[in-house]
Amino acid sequence: MKHWKVQAVRADGAVEEIFITAESEVLAARQTRALGFTPVAISPGKEPTRKKIRGASIAATRLIRELSALISAGLSVERALVSLEKFSDASMTGQVAKDLLAQVRAGNSLSQAFSNMPDFFPPPFPQIAESGEASSSLAEALADLADWHEKRQKFESDIRGSLLYPLILLIFSALAVIGILVFIVPVFEKIFIDMQATPPAFTQFVFNLSNGLGLWGPPILIVFIAIGFLLGLWLRRESSRLRLYRTVHKIPIIAPVAKTMLAARFCRVLAVLLQNGLSAAPAFRLASASLTDLFAQQQLQNALQEVRRGGSLPEHINRAQVLPSLASEILRVGEETGDIGSAASRLALMYEEQLERGAKQLVKIAEPLLIGFVGLVIGAIILSIMMAMVSINQIEY
Repeated sequence: MKHWKVQAVRADGAVEEIFITAESEVLAARQTRALGFTPVAISPGKEPTRKKIRGASIAATRLIRELSALISAGLSVERALVSLEKFSDASMTGQVAKDLLAQVRAGNSLSQAFSNMPDFFPPPFPQIAESGEASSSLAEALADLADWHEKRQKFESDIRGSLLYPLILLIFSALAVIGILVFIVPVFEKIFIDMQATPPAFTQFVFNLSNGLGLWGPPILIVFIAIGFLLGLWLRRESSRLRLYRTVHKIPIIAPVAKTMLAARFCRVLAVLLQNGLSAAPAFRLASASLTDLFAQQQLQNALQEVRRGGSLPEHINRAQVLPSLASEILRVGEETGDIGSAASRLALMYEEQLERGAKQLVKIAEPLLIGFVGLVIGAIILSIMMAMVSINQIEY
Protein backbone atom coordinates (compact mmCIF):
# COMPACT_ATOMS: atom_id res chain seq x y z
CA MET A 1 0.00 0.00 0.00
CA LYS A 2 1.23 3.50 -0.89
CA HIS A 3 0.54 6.84 0.78
CA TRP A 4 -0.99 9.71 -1.18
CA LYS A 5 -1.48 13.39 -0.36
CA VAL A 6 -4.62 14.66 -2.06
CA GLN A 7 -5.68 18.24 -2.63
CA ALA A 8 -9.46 17.92 -2.68
CA VAL A 9 -12.48 20.21 -2.95
CA ARG A 10 -15.28 19.83 -0.42
CA ALA A 11 -18.97 20.08 -1.26
CA ASP A 12 -19.00 23.71 -0.07
CA GLY A 13 -16.14 24.60 -2.42
CA ALA A 14 -13.39 24.76 0.20
CA VAL A 15 -10.04 23.12 -0.58
CA GLU A 16 -8.74 20.58 1.91
CA GLU A 17 -5.63 18.41 2.10
CA ILE A 18 -6.31 14.77 2.96
CA PHE A 19 -4.15 11.66 3.12
CA ILE A 20 -5.13 8.34 1.52
CA THR A 21 -3.60 4.86 1.59
CA ALA A 22 -4.14 2.98 -1.68
CA GLU A 23 -2.37 0.75 -4.16
CA SER A 24 -2.43 3.31 -6.98
CA GLU A 25 -3.24 6.92 -7.76
CA VAL A 26 -6.48 5.85 -9.44
CA LEU A 27 -7.65 4.00 -6.31
CA ALA A 28 -6.64 6.99 -4.18
CA ALA A 29 -8.84 9.23 -6.34
CA ARG A 30 -11.68 6.72 -6.04
CA GLN A 31 -11.40 6.65 -2.22
CA THR A 32 -11.34 10.45 -2.17
CA ARG A 33 -14.62 10.61 -4.12
CA ALA A 34 -16.11 7.99 -1.77
CA LEU A 35 -15.41 10.36 1.11
CA GLY A 36 -17.45 13.05 -0.65
CA PHE A 37 -14.51 15.11 -1.98
CA THR A 38 -13.42 15.97 -5.51
CA PRO A 39 -9.69 15.29 -6.03
CA VAL A 40 -7.73 18.12 -7.67
CA ALA A 41 -4.10 17.03 -7.29
CA ILE A 42 -2.62 13.75 -6.04
CA SER A 43 1.01 13.23 -5.09
CA PRO A 44 2.96 10.68 -3.02
CA GLY A 45 3.11 11.59 0.65
CA LYS A 46 1.83 10.57 4.06
CA GLU A 47 0.40 12.45 6.98
CA PRO A 48 3.14 13.70 9.34
CA THR A 49 3.19 12.12 12.78
CA ARG A 50 2.23 14.34 15.67
CA LYS A 51 3.11 14.12 19.34
CA LYS A 52 0.22 13.90 21.75
CA ILE A 53 -0.21 17.08 23.78
CA ARG A 54 -0.86 16.48 27.46
CA GLY A 55 -4.16 17.95 28.62
CA ALA A 56 -5.36 18.58 25.07
CA SER A 57 -8.47 16.42 25.44
CA ILE A 58 -9.64 18.19 28.61
CA ALA A 59 -8.96 21.63 27.10
CA ALA A 60 -10.85 20.75 23.92
CA THR A 61 -13.87 19.45 25.83
CA ARG A 62 -14.03 22.54 28.02
CA LEU A 63 -13.69 24.83 25.02
CA ILE A 64 -16.51 23.26 22.99
CA ARG A 65 -18.76 23.23 26.07
CA GLU A 66 -18.24 26.97 26.61
CA LEU A 67 -18.39 27.66 22.89
CA SER A 68 -21.75 25.89 22.70
CA ALA A 69 -23.11 28.00 25.56
CA LEU A 70 -21.97 31.27 23.97
CA ILE A 71 -23.39 30.38 20.54
CA SER A 72 -26.67 29.36 22.18
CA ALA A 73 -26.78 32.82 23.78
CA GLY A 74 -26.81 34.37 20.30
CA LEU A 75 -23.15 35.09 19.61
CA SER A 76 -21.52 34.27 16.30
CA VAL A 77 -18.67 31.78 16.22
CA GLU A 78 -16.11 34.59 15.86
CA ARG A 79 -17.48 36.64 18.76
CA ALA A 80 -17.75 33.52 20.93
CA LEU A 81 -14.09 32.71 20.27
CA VAL A 82 -13.12 36.31 21.07
CA SER A 83 -14.86 35.97 24.44
CA LEU A 84 -13.20 32.65 25.16
CA GLU A 85 -9.77 34.02 24.29
CA LYS A 86 -10.32 37.05 26.49
CA PHE A 87 -11.91 35.53 29.57
CA SER A 88 -10.58 31.96 29.68
CA ASP A 89 -8.71 31.33 32.94
CA ALA A 90 -6.93 28.25 31.55
CA SER A 91 -3.85 29.09 29.48
CA MET A 92 -4.19 26.12 27.12
CA THR A 93 -7.90 26.72 26.51
CA GLY A 94 -7.23 30.40 25.84
CA GLN A 95 -4.42 29.60 23.41
CA VAL A 96 -6.56 27.09 21.53
CA ALA A 97 -9.37 29.66 21.29
CA LYS A 98 -6.85 32.16 19.92
CA ASP A 99 -5.66 29.72 17.25
CA LEU A 100 -9.24 28.87 16.27
CA LEU A 101 -10.11 32.56 16.08
CA ALA A 102 -7.19 33.21 13.72
CA GLN A 103 -8.39 30.45 11.39
CA VAL A 104 -12.02 31.61 11.46
CA ARG A 105 -10.92 35.17 10.64
CA ALA A 106 -8.89 33.70 7.76
CA GLY A 107 -12.14 32.46 6.23
CA ASN A 108 -12.30 28.88 7.53
CA SER A 109 -15.40 27.39 9.06
CA LEU A 110 -15.23 26.03 12.61
CA SER A 111 -15.15 22.44 11.33
CA GLN A 112 -12.27 23.31 9.00
CA ALA A 113 -10.45 24.94 11.90
CA PHE A 114 -10.95 21.76 13.93
CA SER A 115 -9.55 19.70 11.04
CA ASN A 116 -6.47 21.92 10.93
CA MET A 117 -5.81 21.29 14.64
CA PRO A 118 -5.95 17.47 14.97
CA ASP A 119 -3.79 17.51 18.11
CA PHE A 120 -6.66 19.13 19.98
CA PHE A 121 -9.66 18.18 17.84
CA PRO A 122 -9.28 14.64 16.47
CA PRO A 123 -12.23 12.85 14.85
CA PRO A 124 -15.15 13.11 15.45
CA PHE A 125 -14.77 16.80 16.44
CA PRO A 126 -14.57 18.13 12.84
CA GLN A 127 -17.28 15.77 11.58
CA ILE A 128 -19.85 16.69 14.23
CA ALA A 129 -19.06 20.40 13.91
CA GLU A 130 -19.58 20.08 10.15
CA SER A 131 -22.98 18.47 10.69
CA GLY A 132 -24.00 21.29 13.02
CA GLU A 133 -22.94 23.91 10.48
CA ALA A 134 -24.84 22.13 7.70
CA SER A 135 -28.05 21.92 9.73
CA SER A 136 -27.74 25.38 11.40
CA SER A 137 -27.64 23.70 14.83
CA LEU A 138 -23.98 24.17 15.70
CA ALA A 139 -24.62 24.92 19.38
CA GLU A 140 -26.65 21.75 19.86
CA ALA A 141 -24.09 19.65 17.96
CA LEU A 142 -21.23 20.98 20.09
CA ALA A 143 -23.23 20.35 23.28
CA ASP A 144 -23.89 16.75 22.22
CA LEU A 145 -20.21 16.35 21.37
CA ALA A 146 -19.17 17.71 24.77
CA ASP A 147 -21.58 15.35 26.56
CA TRP A 148 -20.22 12.34 24.67
CA HIS A 149 -16.58 13.35 25.16
CA GLU A 150 -17.00 14.01 28.89
CA LYS A 151 -18.66 10.63 29.34
CA ARG A 152 -15.85 8.96 27.45
CA GLN A 153 -13.21 10.78 29.53
CA LYS A 154 -14.96 9.69 32.76
CA PHE A 155 -15.08 6.09 31.56
CA GLU A 156 -11.37 6.10 30.66
CA SER A 157 -10.50 7.81 33.96
CA ASP A 158 -12.45 5.20 35.96
CA ILE A 159 -10.69 2.36 34.14
CA ARG A 160 -7.25 3.92 34.66
CA GLY A 161 -8.04 4.42 38.34
CA SER A 162 -9.18 0.81 38.69
CA LEU A 163 -6.02 -0.45 36.99
CA LEU A 164 -3.68 1.72 39.04
CA TYR A 165 -3.61 -0.50 42.15
CA PRO A 166 -3.05 -3.80 40.26
CA LEU A 167 -0.35 -2.12 38.16
CA ILE A 168 1.51 -0.80 41.21
CA LEU A 169 1.15 -4.21 42.87
CA LEU A 170 2.53 -5.94 39.78
CA ILE A 171 5.54 -3.61 39.53
CA PHE A 172 6.56 -3.85 43.19
CA SER A 173 5.92 -7.60 43.27
CA ALA A 174 8.12 -8.10 40.22
CA LEU A 175 10.85 -6.02 41.84
CA ALA A 176 10.51 -8.07 45.04
CA VAL A 177 10.80 -11.38 43.17
CA ILE A 178 13.79 -10.16 41.16
CA GLY A 179 15.44 -8.88 44.34
CA ILE A 180 15.00 -12.23 46.09
CA LEU A 181 16.34 -14.18 43.12
CA VAL A 182 19.31 -11.87 42.52
CA PHE A 183 20.44 -11.06 46.08
CA ILE A 184 19.08 -13.66 48.54
CA VAL A 185 18.97 -16.96 46.65
CA PRO A 186 22.70 -16.82 45.64
CA VAL A 187 23.65 -16.64 49.35
CA PHE A 188 21.99 -20.01 50.00
CA GLU A 189 23.45 -21.47 46.84
CA LYS A 190 26.93 -20.49 48.01
CA ILE A 191 26.35 -22.35 51.27
CA PHE A 192 25.60 -25.58 49.38
CA ILE A 193 28.60 -25.06 47.13
CA ASP A 194 30.93 -24.51 50.08
CA MET A 195 29.55 -27.60 51.84
CA GLN A 196 29.61 -29.63 48.58
CA ALA A 197 26.04 -30.68 49.35
CA THR A 198 23.26 -31.50 46.92
CA PRO A 199 20.18 -29.26 47.36
CA PRO A 200 16.60 -30.55 46.96
CA ALA A 201 15.38 -30.68 43.33
CA PHE A 202 12.97 -27.76 43.72
CA THR A 203 15.66 -25.67 45.42
CA GLN A 204 18.07 -26.48 42.61
CA PHE A 205 15.46 -25.27 40.12
CA VAL A 206 15.28 -21.93 41.97
CA PHE A 207 19.08 -21.74 42.02
CA ASN A 208 19.16 -22.28 38.24
CA LEU A 209 16.47 -19.63 37.76
CA SER A 210 18.49 -17.17 39.83
CA ASN A 211 21.65 -17.88 37.84
CA GLY A 212 19.78 -17.57 34.55
CA LEU A 213 18.29 -14.24 35.60
CA GLY A 214 21.69 -12.88 36.55
CA LEU A 215 23.30 -14.12 33.33
CA TRP A 216 20.55 -13.49 30.75
CA GLY A 217 18.49 -10.77 32.44
CA PRO A 218 20.31 -7.71 30.97
CA PRO A 219 20.46 -9.12 27.39
CA ILE A 220 16.76 -10.09 27.53
CA LEU A 221 15.88 -6.60 28.78
CA ILE A 222 17.84 -5.03 25.91
CA VAL A 223 16.08 -7.33 23.41
CA PHE A 224 12.63 -6.34 24.75
CA ILE A 225 13.52 -2.63 24.57
CA ALA A 226 14.73 -3.08 20.98
CA ILE A 227 11.55 -4.98 20.04
CA GLY A 228 9.40 -2.25 21.57
CA PHE A 229 11.32 0.44 19.67
CA LEU A 230 11.06 -1.41 16.35
CA LEU A 231 7.37 -2.10 16.95
CA GLY A 232 6.79 1.60 17.55
CA LEU A 233 8.53 2.46 14.28
CA TRP A 234 6.48 -0.18 12.46
CA LEU A 235 3.19 1.13 13.84
CA ARG A 236 3.97 4.63 12.59
CA ARG A 237 3.31 3.38 9.08
CA GLU A 238 -0.34 3.58 8.09
CA SER A 239 -0.09 0.34 6.09
CA SER A 240 1.23 -1.44 9.18
CA ARG A 241 -1.64 -0.18 11.33
CA LEU A 242 -4.09 -1.24 8.63
CA ARG A 243 -2.57 -4.72 8.62
CA LEU A 244 -2.70 -4.85 12.43
CA TYR A 245 -6.37 -3.83 12.56
CA ARG A 246 -7.20 -6.38 9.86
CA THR A 247 -5.51 -9.09 11.96
CA VAL A 248 -7.36 -8.02 15.11
CA HIS A 249 -10.69 -8.52 13.34
CA LYS A 250 -9.71 -12.16 12.65
CA ILE A 251 -8.78 -13.15 16.23
CA PRO A 252 -11.75 -15.05 17.75
CA ILE A 253 -11.56 -13.70 21.32
CA ILE A 254 -10.45 -10.13 20.56
CA ALA A 255 -12.60 -9.49 17.47
CA PRO A 256 -15.98 -9.35 19.34
CA VAL A 257 -14.57 -6.82 21.81
CA ALA A 258 -13.11 -4.73 19.00
CA LYS A 259 -16.44 -4.77 17.17
CA THR A 260 -18.28 -3.68 20.31
CA MET A 261 -15.89 -0.75 20.80
CA LEU A 262 -16.29 0.24 17.16
CA ALA A 263 -20.08 -0.01 17.37
CA ALA A 264 -20.18 2.22 20.47
CA ARG A 265 -18.14 4.97 18.83
CA PHE A 266 -19.66 4.68 15.34
CA CYS A 267 -23.28 4.62 16.56
CA ARG A 268 -22.73 7.51 18.99
CA VAL A 269 -21.24 9.75 16.29
CA LEU A 270 -23.86 8.62 13.76
CA ALA A 271 -26.65 9.41 16.22
CA VAL A 272 -25.31 12.90 16.93
CA LEU A 273 -24.94 13.61 13.22
CA LEU A 274 -28.42 12.37 12.31
CA GLN A 275 -30.12 14.08 15.23
CA ASN A 276 -28.55 17.37 14.17
CA GLY A 277 -30.25 17.27 10.78
CA LEU A 278 -27.77 15.50 8.52
CA SER A 279 -29.09 12.94 6.02
CA ALA A 280 -28.05 9.29 6.21
CA ALA A 281 -25.30 9.17 3.56
CA PRO A 282 -23.29 12.22 4.74
CA ALA A 283 -23.74 11.17 8.37
CA PHE A 284 -22.52 7.68 7.52
CA ARG A 285 -19.46 9.13 5.75
CA LEU A 286 -18.54 11.40 8.65
CA ALA A 287 -19.17 8.71 11.28
CA SER A 288 -16.96 6.20 9.47
CA ALA A 289 -14.24 8.85 9.04
CA SER A 290 -14.23 9.38 12.82
CA LEU A 291 -13.04 5.82 13.49
CA THR A 292 -9.39 5.22 14.37
CA ASP A 293 -9.59 1.60 13.18
CA LEU A 294 -8.27 1.95 9.62
CA PHE A 295 -9.58 -1.44 8.50
CA ALA A 296 -13.12 -0.71 9.75
CA GLN A 297 -12.96 2.74 8.21
CA GLN A 298 -11.97 1.24 4.86
CA GLN A 299 -14.70 -1.40 4.97
CA LEU A 300 -17.40 1.12 5.88
CA GLN A 301 -16.27 3.48 3.14
CA ASN A 302 -16.59 0.63 0.66
CA ALA A 303 -20.08 -0.01 2.04
CA LEU A 304 -20.91 3.65 1.42
CA GLN A 305 -19.97 3.25 -2.24
CA GLU A 306 -22.38 0.32 -2.49
CA VAL A 307 -25.14 2.38 -0.86
CA ARG A 308 -24.70 5.08 -3.49
CA ARG A 309 -25.22 2.44 -6.17
CA GLY A 310 -28.45 1.44 -4.45
CA GLY A 311 -29.45 -0.70 -1.51
CA SER A 312 -30.06 -0.48 2.21
CA LEU A 313 -27.52 1.24 4.46
CA PRO A 314 -27.83 -1.29 7.35
CA GLU A 315 -27.57 -4.15 4.85
CA HIS A 316 -24.24 -2.92 3.55
CA ILE A 317 -23.04 -2.22 7.11
CA ASN A 318 -23.74 -5.87 7.92
CA ARG A 319 -21.81 -7.01 4.83
CA ALA A 320 -18.80 -4.96 5.95
CA GLN A 321 -18.53 -7.34 8.96
CA VAL A 322 -16.81 -4.82 11.23
CA LEU A 323 -19.79 -4.19 13.53
CA PRO A 324 -21.88 -6.68 15.55
CA SER A 325 -24.79 -8.22 13.66
CA LEU A 326 -27.22 -6.86 16.24
CA ALA A 327 -26.15 -3.30 15.35
CA SER A 328 -27.00 -3.87 11.69
CA GLU A 329 -30.37 -5.40 12.59
CA ILE A 330 -31.42 -2.54 14.90
CA LEU A 331 -30.29 0.04 12.34
CA ARG A 332 -32.38 -1.81 9.74
CA VAL A 333 -35.43 -1.52 12.00
CA GLY A 334 -34.65 2.17 12.47
CA GLU A 335 -34.47 2.62 8.71
CA GLU A 336 -37.86 0.95 8.28
CA THR A 337 -39.43 3.22 10.92
CA GLY A 338 -37.71 6.28 9.51
CA ASP A 339 -35.72 7.03 12.68
CA ILE A 340 -32.16 5.72 12.28
CA GLY A 341 -30.89 8.44 14.64
CA SER A 342 -32.82 7.13 17.63
CA ALA A 343 -31.84 3.54 16.79
CA ALA A 344 -28.17 4.53 16.60
CA SER A 345 -28.47 6.40 19.92
CA ARG A 346 -29.97 3.34 21.65
CA LEU A 347 -27.26 1.13 20.19
CA ALA A 348 -24.52 3.49 21.34
CA LEU A 349 -25.91 3.59 24.88
CA MET A 350 -26.22 -0.21 24.97
CA TYR A 351 -22.68 -0.83 23.76
CA GLU A 352 -21.19 1.88 25.99
CA GLU A 353 -22.83 0.34 29.05
CA GLN A 354 -21.74 -3.12 27.93
CA LEU A 355 -18.12 -1.99 27.60
CA GLU A 356 -18.21 -0.22 30.96
CA ARG A 357 -19.60 -3.27 32.75
CA GLY A 358 -17.16 -5.59 31.02
CA ALA A 359 -14.15 -3.42 31.84
CA LYS A 360 -15.10 -3.10 35.51
CA GLN A 361 -15.77 -6.83 35.78
CA LEU A 362 -12.42 -7.59 34.17
CA VAL A 363 -10.61 -5.36 36.65
CA LYS A 364 -12.42 -7.00 39.58
CA ILE A 365 -11.40 -10.44 38.35
CA ALA A 366 -7.83 -9.47 37.44
CA GLU A 367 -7.02 -7.95 40.82
CA PRO A 368 -7.45 -11.08 43.02
CA LEU A 369 -5.90 -13.28 40.31
CA LEU A 370 -2.85 -11.05 40.20
CA ILE A 371 -2.53 -10.99 43.98
CA GLY A 372 -2.85 -14.79 44.10
CA PHE A 373 -0.29 -15.32 41.35
CA VAL A 374 2.27 -13.01 42.95
CA GLY A 375 1.72 -14.64 46.34
CA LEU A 376 2.18 -18.07 44.77
CA VAL A 377 5.48 -17.08 43.13
CA ILE A 378 6.92 -15.47 46.27
CA GLY A 379 5.63 -18.37 48.39
CA ALA A 380 7.32 -20.88 46.07
CA ILE A 381 10.65 -19.08 46.39
CA ILE A 382 10.35 -18.91 50.17
CA LEU A 383 9.40 -22.61 50.26
CA SER A 384 12.52 -23.51 48.27
CA ILE A 385 14.65 -21.55 50.73
CA MET A 386 13.00 -23.28 53.69
CA MET A 387 13.60 -26.67 52.08
CA ALA A 388 17.25 -25.70 51.63
CA MET A 389 17.55 -24.73 55.30
CA VAL A 390 15.97 -28.00 56.39
CA SER A 391 18.28 -30.02 54.15
CA ILE A 392 21.30 -28.18 55.57
CA ASN A 393 20.28 -29.16 59.11
CA GLN A 394 20.06 -32.80 58.00
CA ILE A 395 23.58 -32.90 56.59
CA GLU A 396 25.80 -35.16 58.63
CA TYR A 397 29.22 -33.80 59.45
